[in-house]
Amino acid sequence: MNASCIRHRIYICMSLCLLICCLFACATGRATTDQVDEKKRAKALQEMGNALVMKGDLRAGLGKLLEAHKLDSDNVDLNHQIAIALRDLGQYDLSLKYFQRTLSLDPKLSEVRNNLGTLYLLMEKWDAAIACFKEAISDILYKTPQYAYNNMGHAYYKKGDYDRAIECYKQALSSSRSYTLAHVNLAQVYEAKGALDQSVDAYRQAVLYAPKDAAAHLGMAKVLLKQGKKAEAKEELDLTIWAAPMSPEANEARKLLTQ
Repeated sequence: MNASCIRHRIYICMSLCLLICCLFACATGRATTDQVDEKKRAKALQEMGNALVMKGDLRAGLGKLLEAHKLDSDNVDLNHQIAIALRDLGQYDLSLKYFQRTLSLDPKLSEVRNNLGTLYLLMEKWDAAIACFKEAISDILYKTPQYAYNNMGHAYYKKGDYDRAIECYKQALSSSRSYTLAHVNLAQVYEAKGALDQSVDAYRQAVLYAPKDAAAHLGMAKVLLKQGKKAEAKEELDLTIWAAPMSPEANEARKLLTQ
């Protein structure tokens, strides 16, 4: 074979290789473009779903979130959002699966641990809930430990362990003194223990930080009635109605005022 034939064959081989590389690059480019487009569609569906959830349309919002999940199943935030929507819709078993999926993608998310704990509270699995809250609190970088402490207090309260519940609520308040819900929950535990003066004090702290918290005013009124302090109780019942005139708490206050 002469040199000219050899050069010709080399040229043909190089041309074929170049063609194959071009075809591969085109196919890879199309695949990459398709993946980018899917991510964009998933992001748009996720944003639509969150907007609907925020408006209170949980079912429609969940539908959009699940559509997004088909396109981007490894999205940590998306899995977490689906878990919360399912929890709020009462679909506890399905919610648990998405919480577990979220944590399998990123085990270090303390906020997810806390929210999983709230699911276990709804399922009345108190010990599982407490374990989640403890994990969240153990993260020194967790920005809102008061929520986990408060939730853990509720779990101990439901277990009948009032002393531990009180410790947890106090820890929540040490992290956020103005956390009204923790004050209210602390008041309820003191009432359950029969420590009525301490219960009233906790309710007073609650309404100090949230003057229009109808539930806190009503709760304090009921404790004051137990103590026989009718004049003070009437004042709190009036404040309950003032705080939220159309609320169930206000309706209950009106009934108590007629008794």
